[in-house]
Amino acid sequence: MAIRGAHIFYRGELLEGCICISDGTITYIGKEARAPRAQEAVDARGLLALPGPIDVHVHLRDEGLSYKEDFYTGTSSAIAGGITCVLDMPNTLPPVDSARRLKERALKAAKSIVANVGFYSLFPPDPSGLAELAEAGAVGIKVYFHEPKTALDVWDGRALRSAVELANRHGLTVAIHAEDPVLIRELAREARGGPVEAFLARHPPEVEVRAIEKLSRALAGLKVHVCHVSTPEGLRLAREAGFTVEVTPHHLFLTSDLYDRLGPLALVDPPLRPRELVEKLRRAFYSGLVDVVASDHAPHALEEKEGPDPPPGFPGLETLLPVLLNEVCEKRLSLSELVRVVCEGPARIFGLRRGRLEVGWPADLVLVDLKARVVVRPESFRSKAKYSPFVGMEFRGAPVHTIVNGVLAFSEGEVVAEPGCGSIIRPAGAGRSGQP
Repeated sequence: MAIRGAHIFYRGELLEGCICISDGTITYIGKEARAPRAQEAVDARGLLALPGPIDVHVHLRDEGLSYKEDFYTGTSSAIAGGITCVLDMPNTLPPVDSARRLKERALKAAKSIVANVGFYSLFPPDPSGLAELAEAGAVGIKVYFHEPKTALDVWDGRALRSAVELANRHGLTVAIHAEDPVLIRELAREARGGPVEAFLARHPPEVEVRAIEKLSRALAGLKVHVCHVSTPEGLRLAREAGFTVEVTPHHLFLTSDLYDRLGPLALVDPPLRPRELVEKLRRAFYSGLVDVVASDHAPHALEEKEGPDPPPGFPGLETLLPVLLNEVCEKRLSLSELVRVVCEGPARIFGLRRGRLEVGWPADLVLVDLKARVVVRPESFRSKAKYSPFVGMEFRGAPVHTIVNGVLAFSEGEVVAEPGCGSIIRPAGAGRSGQP
């Protein structure tokens, strides 16, 4: 395949030329006149070629939760949003907490995915299982500090530090949902109102800040990744502890005012924050203090979101890149920063040989049109979840073609790849090479 006429973001600069791909690998980047002959060509005139983005925080559901999302619809949503790799969270049904479960899930996914997928695990019941998880290709370990889903006592600082040290020794990053369960329980006793009001009362900014304070005392200096940080104080504390920091587009660009209009459809954990905190978090993001931007794609059935006990979460794979491209078009974010937070940062933190346009590297890339204007219409999402807190918003910049492992997977509004074109990915050098 030859991608002709693109403006290529290559080694921090824009190059007008051609990208050639063979057997899933980039074989040439340079001037078109020198490019080798190709059997298939993609006309990319007027488009910008970027490394394939990696979304490190995705809930693909499937198995016992397939009514919310499945591997095909979730990865179709990814490539429609220009995302070539996703890392899947382990709070599944049944949960992923062992090498056996990770392998089962990977084998099932391999038949239907159209983007590359890596898998987190919870801490296994016996810490000795971490070696097997690393061998099986886990991309990381996930800790739900606010509501543990494992036998490990994550509230015991010494036990948690010992477990994280062991995970790190096996090359596994530990990603943490940081909210303080003690404070949540205290606030729950006073919570009043409907489900949205009660949820917000239980999850104020202090819940995140206090959790990160505790984690920084227990885990400072270890390889810890703090998920979906929603407060500027939480970001400051995490960085001072040496943790890597992830934020989401909804915490950067939406505020709690949205609950008045969308109610439970906008409910997410952590919640959307007041405007003053959002603006401070966004300034920190523009200053380069954020390592990763991820979607926290968390689809639920519409009936659940509109029911008496709505779960937090909403789809985000199809809005992540357009939201950030809009910031580039508005000259608030550089292309270098965009690539850093959705390609290079994710690859570095989780040890993935992805996220770069380079000869010899896997051919994952997205071709975007920075002149396109798109309005978020959730009814057209590839995800099973047809709602979004960004509904009706207009953004400049949109993915046109998404290429996964050298295969044109999404093109001009259509999923064109066959199920199974995606790969199961694992940290470089972890365990055996190849798929689980």
